Amino acid sequence: MSQPLSVHTLYKRLERVGQGAYGSVFKGLELATGNVVALKIIDLDTESDDVLDIQREVALLTRLRDGPNITKYYGCHLDGPRVWIVMDFASGGSVLDLMKASPDNALEEKYAAVITREVLVGLNYLHKSAVIHRDLKAANILITAAGKVMICDFGVSALLATTSSKRNTLVGTPFWMAPEVAQGIGSTSSYDTKADIWSTGIFIYEMITGGPPHMGISGERALQLIPRSKPPRLSEAQASKDLRDFLPFCLTESPLDRLTAEDLLKTKWIKSTIRTPVAILKDLMLRYDAWRKANKDDDESPLSWEADEARQ
Repeated sequence: MSQPLSVHTLYKRLERVGQGAYGSVFKGLELATGNVVALKIIDLDTESDDVLDIQREVALLTRLRDGPNITKYYGCHLDGPRVWIVMDFASGGSVLDLMKASPDNALEEKYAAVITREVLVGLNYLHKSAVIHRDLKAANILITAAGKVMICDFGVSALLATTSSKRNTLVGTPFWMAPEVAQGIGSTSSYDTKADIWSTGIFIYEMITGGPPHMGISGERALQLIPRSKPPRLSEAQASKDLRDFLPFCLTESPLDRLTAEDLLKTKWIKSTIRTPVAILKDLMLRYDAWRKANKDDDESPLSWEADEARQ
């Protein structure tokens, strides 16, 4: 992991742009080339109990570095008690950032469909590589300057022994958890890559409505409600028929009844975007830039449900 040269001779850390499952994410500059990169910096003194998780994240990023629509990983460096993980920088921010600049904190369906299509391409690769992301949500989907969509933050991802293996650990963010995950440790419940398919459905719901179901209540309460509640649906006023038909392919109680990422790419709603390039997402970035200039003081402020989640 370490290099003979100090990381400070290789990269310059600029402003903080986000927070991962472990550590903070900064905009950075590769000094030799002038290229802008993302620097995820983790303090092992404060995250000492999670060193193995951090090592697993680095190993996973290395394995997935050439995957489609996955944050590209360039290397890892030690800086005293800190680890610097160097990755692609997404100047467009996260989908959650783009939502903040949109009316009612929600995205228009034409944008949500393209983002979903690109996320499914990445998920299909992950799942065929026997990886469950386990924390799929708007905050963990990044957009590059060209409009490319990238799945990021593999801090809680699981590598399965085989593509048919299952997990039974309770990880992720409560509001996006599948029912079989929310039931938690100690039960007979187990889950596999279909848990990410549920989270994809919640992520779509989040983009269209401005937040996940059950927002405004505690994460602990959401964990209790998710396995007992009917799967969320969108109304006729909120979404097209194709999207309303699509959502139950993701949001259904039984994992066996959820489609795979590969099959979801073949659905009518997703196929309707086949001629729509990712460059359309530049519209959202222009809107976000204008919003940032008009709301400088609010740029780093969380959405209401984010603040509730942070207090858990």
